[in-house]
Amino acid sequence: MVYPSRFRKPHRLKNYDYSSANSYMLTFNVLPGGPVLSEIVKPDVFLPPVIRLFSAGTVVEKYITNIPNVYSGVTLDNYVIMPNHVHILLTIEMSVSGNHSVSKIIQKTKAMVTKEIGYPIWQKDFYDVIADSEKRFSLCDRYIDDNPAAWLDKHAEPTGGLL
Repeated sequence: MVYPSRFRKPHRLKNYDYSSANSYMLTFNVLPGGPVLSEIVKPDVFLPPVIRLFSAGTVVEKYITNIPNVYSGVTLDNYVIMPNHVHILLTIEMSVSGNHSVSKIIQKTKAMVTKEIGYPIWQKDFYDVIADSEKRFSLCDRYIDDNPAAWLDKHAEPTGGLL
């Protein structure tokens, strides 16, 4: 059941300035329908998972990695392009506080991807975590790094028997 927006839990903190100097982990999802950005494979039991970008994922990577060039004072700390969502860890520096908001950065990035691939793939909103301490930043950074392995664990095919 879809609830009207007045019943939805807001994703952002009500009185927080999302253009303020801080680090943010941002997550945005593709529309329902399956993996369109990448696939995650494990080539060997001893090797970490590998992300193979599809054509849409390659376009996404192009615009994500260009964020620091478009928005002065914004650093891209980490990112991962998963099959159906993206995680970005970025930092807005104090010197540009107020000039760039997280919402504007994500909105523009999504728009550029949509324009280049020629059709919409994004869900409307995004999720955020304010990484306002070294500990929270480290947790977000590790979450991004560990996400492909977690994806494989979650989406593993059942073996059908004992190992």
